[in-house]
Amino acid sequence: MAESTPGTDRFRKVFILLLLLVVGATFLGMISNFIIALVLAGVFSALLYPLQSWLCQRLGGRSALAAILVLTAAVVVIVLPLLAMLGVVVAEAVQVSEQIKPWARELMSGDTPITAQLPDWLPYAEQLEPYRERILNKIAEAGSASGKWLVSSVSAVTQGTVGFLLSLFVMLYAMFFFLIDGARMLDVFKLHLPLAREDWDLILDRGVAVTRASLKGILVIGALQGLLVGLGLWAAGISGAAFWGTIVLILSAIPGLGAPLIWVPAAIYLFVTGATGWGIAMVVWGAVVVGLVDNVLRPIIVGRDTRLPDLLILVATLGGIIMFGAVGILLGPIIAAMLDTVLNIYRRAFRDWLPAD
Repeated sequence: MAESTPGTDRFRKVFILLLLLVVGATFLGMISNFIIALVLAGVFSALLYPLQSWLCQRLGGRSALAAILVLTAAVVVIVLPLLAMLGVVVAEAVQVSEQIKPWARELMSGDTPITAQLPDWLPYAEQLEPYRERILNKIAEAGSASGKWLVSSVSAVTQGTVGFLLSLFVMLYAMFFFLIDGARMLDVFKLHLPLAREDWDLILDRGVAVTRASLKGILVIGALQGLLVGLGLWAAGISGAAFWGTIVLILSAIPGLGAPLIWVPAAIYLFVTGATGWGIAMVVWGAVVVGLVDNVLRPIIVGRDTRLPDLLILVATLGGIIMFGAVGILLGPIIAAMLDTVLNIYRRAFRDWLPAD
């Protein structure tokens, strides 16, 4: 057997690293269609792990049975209602995207000038008349684009029923093993990366905290705001209330800005079409009732778990949606929080090289 020398040992290590990169890249390419499903499985497993531990203790250490019960509850309480809601919302989204442009053309072709449909106290009302066609065209394009975006996002998630069901199966199957043996898998993974235990704890704790805050913001705050805005639109006679309520649910991940992006244009539309009373009611409903959820309930329910600036949450959420589709609402803030955490670790590791505060 040839004797090991520093040169041959270095060559061996370089070869092993290159082999690892090639095999690892090939493997990632092979499972690329399921990476999002596996990431979501890890995220949801981390959130459900306390329930898994509690059930496991009550069932005498039978972790597999506990995991089956946790997954069954998740499917019944979350997955099935979500799929049912998506069917209704997509149907309304198609209807909205098809109806909004004909509505705008009808309004533009009307004999009554737009200024006659606006309240007298509205400033610069007469100056809007020359821009009526452009304004209504932009409103129509925005509404139609929103409907088409939601339909395409859902289609991308559910592209091909077989593909969607396969991804859902992979996610649930991975969650089963993550719930049973996730702690050991994580310990093995940690051994392959040169990070201290406190760094790992910081990354994992921050990731779970941001995920929990994002889900509470979407499922609780978003659902409540979407319901309130949808009820307001339905009462005012605006079609597609369920669709617009779902858009509010999605946008609610952006604190203070999400819901007004829907109810403010709705109020303007009501004023423009002569429904001044409903327009005033929509402003009051949106600013007071819907705003109460953002200003009072959000700090109580969500808290400051994210510890991220609102601007960063905005760009991370929008960027996540653009890159990952609908799941980017959740993944965008998580990635932003991970970046912030890694920067903190970097500052601590290189504090001797960096300027003092």
